[in-house]
Amino acid sequence: MKYTDPSTAEVRTDDHPTGALGMRYLLRGQEHTPDNFVMLIAENIGHFHMVRHRHNFDQFRYVISGQMNIGDGMVIREGELCYFPEGTPYGPQDDAPGPLVLTVQFGGGNGYGYMSPEQYLAGRTALEQDGRFEGPVYLKEVDGKLTKKFSINAIWEEAMGARMMIPAPRYQAPIIMNPKAYRWTPVQQQQGCFRKFLGSFSERRTGAEMLKIDAGATLRLMPEQAHRLLFVLDGSGAISAEPIGRHFGVQVEPGEALELMAGPHGLCALCLEMPVFEPGWQQAEITAVEPAQEESVE
Repeated sequence: MKYTDPSTAEVRTDDHPTGALGMRYLLRGQEHTPDNFVMLIAENIGHFHMVRHRHNFDQFRYVISGQMNIGDGMVIREGELCYFPEGTPYGPQDDAPGPLVLTVQFGGGNGYGYMSPEQYLAGRTALEQDGRFEGPVYLKEVDGKLTKKFSINAIWEEAMGARMMIPAPRYQAPIIMNPKAYRWTPVQQQQGCFRKFLGSFSERRTGAEMLKIDAGATLRLMPEQAHRLLFVLDGSGAISAEPIGRHFGVQVEPGEALELMAGPHGLCALCLEMPVFEPGWQQAEITAVEPAQEESVE
């Protein structure tokens, strides 16, 4: 089990092609695995604009403060959670400075994994030896001709050592959840503990829920074959006698139990569950494709 205090996390501003985000990394998975993930807090420190695009990984975003638009008239408001499925396009995005957003990015059901921030930076540095970046585009001269490729696509292929493939979309659009519209339900046989189950997605059964623990109560979660990531939305408490507070990130490994005690003002947390990949998964009936030259894939 791991936990991170956001006040001790370095703010990095060079990990997104727009340069408009300040990122504080809380938790990370294991590189070169389909289960890899990252949990971070991103703040718009400049004007954020991103063209319509799609991912080859899954993503959750929870708006801590402000709001963010994701195109097609869709807006994620403060306190709402959005699931971005791999392969599903969204955007364009256009936001002024200010919004503060929890972001969790992770390998989706197709098993392509997730490129870590370190892999991203290493891939970008390697590509700069033979070409140059201009905004979201990578330019390189090949046989006397200037070629263009969206930067993240080129970096992915350099860092991961494989062609980028985009899965067919399972969902037509990102899914926005309003937790305030859900009812708190008691956790059986655990006095003072409640949960809101927000949803489960794709064949991986990725789940999202909110947990509430009354002052002085203790929540016990049994081991699961899943990576569980908790983000403290409000209040404080302790894990194994170690104090945690607002906006702390907590990582519970597969096969690991969790005992979380609330402090004098209670504790509320967002919990994301990503089951481990099982052997014997078959291919989808619609095959994945390579991104087109003019297509952006963040």
